[in-house]
Amino acid sequence: MAEFLRISVRYLQPLAHGRASRGEPEWPPSPLRLFQAIVAAAAAKYNERDQLESTLTALRWLESCPLESIVACNAEVSKAPAQFYVPDNSADLLVPAWKRGETNVTPKRTEKVVRPVHLTGDAVHFNYRLPHDDCPHFDVIQTCARSITHLGWGIDVVVADAKLFNDHDADNRQGERWRIAQSGGVALRIPTSGTLDDLMRKHNDSLNRLTEEGFHPVPPLRRFETRRFRNENDDELRPFCVFQILKPDASGMRAFNPSTRTRDIAAWIRHAVAEVCKDWSDLASFVHGHGPAGGANQLPNSGHRFQYLPLPTINSALNRVESIRRVMVVAPLGCQDRIDFIRRRLLGHELKWQGEVIGVLNLLSGRDYVRDQYLGQSEVWSTVSPVILDGFDDHNPVKTDKLIRKALFNAGLVRRIDFEDIEMDWSPFGFRSGVDSAKKFIRPEKLNGTMLHVRLKFPKPKYGPIAIGAGRYRGFGLMARSD
Repeated sequence: MAEFLRISVRYLQPLAHGRASRGEPEWPPSPLRLFQAIVAAAAAKYNERDQLESTLTALRWLESCPLESIVACNAEVSKAPAQFYVPDNSADLLVPAWKRGETNVTPKRTEKVVRPVHLTGDAVHFNYRLPHDDCPHFDVIQTCARSITHLGWGIDVVVADAKLFNDHDADNRQGERWRIAQSGGVALRIPTSGTLDDLMRKHNDSLNRLTEEGFHPVPPLRRFETRRFRNENDDELRPFCVFQILKPDASGMRAFNPSTRTRDIAAWIRHAVAEVCKDWSDLASFVHGHGPAGGANQLPNSGHRFQYLPLPTINSALNRVESIRRVMVVAPLGCQDRIDFIRRRLLGHELKWQGEVIGVLNLLSGRDYVRDQYLGQSEVWSTVSPVILDGFDDHNPVKTDKLIRKALFNAGLVRRIDFEDIEMDWSPFGFRSGVDSAKKFIRPEKLNGTMLHVRLKFPKPKYGPIAIGAGRYRGFGLMARSD
């Protein structure tokens, strides 16, 4: 009995031009894109241009079949945009004009600037897990797959096939394996129950967009879902939430000096989290990071706790680090429920210091340039608050190198201390404009190691947030992208 259905697509040129919903390059191709290609191929193969009948049952089964993974060849988005001129949708108005005898009217063309994806291979494999180890419509699905001619734009010519296989040879494909994840990776659209009906509805609307009453715009596809897919070779993005710090009267955002207030803001937000999580059985360890006797947590799971990271603003125009106006709370992998809990309860919560309300928390949602400088993907990262080493380097470069390696290992960024594939620079001064020297930062109590700024270059892009060193749970050693 087969366990999986694999639909394989091979590009006949080393380029792909498909774009995601916001216009950015899409790789790997989304499962919805594949499903749309199969539906179009089915209509062409069986010459059912108005209404699907022969393949209806098989396609309804496929739209609900769970996707196990996508195995895609390596690809890189072009750094040089390409310019195209394509017929505008107003070309639909040409037919009435020509009917009136206005034969000199020509279609307008719209400029489109895209960044093609350059492929180092040619294949993408979509692996579906078969319910009950059975594929009742395999012959129809294979016939439709073999009829696919394009995936993406009309210039993205492909050939495709389908086959059944068992788990023992699931990995016998070269390429990067993408699986559904809670966070990180890329957002891809997938079909769901009702997608096929909505595609037929959209096709019918397109056929009837021109009537005697004029042009009727075609509503976009509505029945689909969006899931995040993460490359198995990439680090998974940890659960997080970000809050703006508003003035007590909520009249605007409040600003704090990073060198003098990083320590305090981390303490304030930790106290606020403790207030809303006071009924948690592991309040001391998960929220405060304390051990059983109230001291520092030295247990093997001491990293299983919240991180409180004040985020200095990064001015996009000047590329300059400025005041703190936001704060991020980060949880370990698998603790999305805890982040969801505090996200709901900290909205509108007051930050207090010595009995005085010094700010109000407002949940940051939607796109935000500053937040993305700490969460995005980059090969190069540099500190906006200094790293507190777990010891003193005595101004000895060999000891400094050893302590930074230890900090990276303790933060989970490397799997061994004797790594050789990360370029490291350090200095008492910041690596980017606006960052104060390490000696100007007020350090948390009981953290007495050497403080310095660090810049790292990884062999491949890393996702944030990245914070290293003994103060990584309290806003120190925080890094931002330097690409």
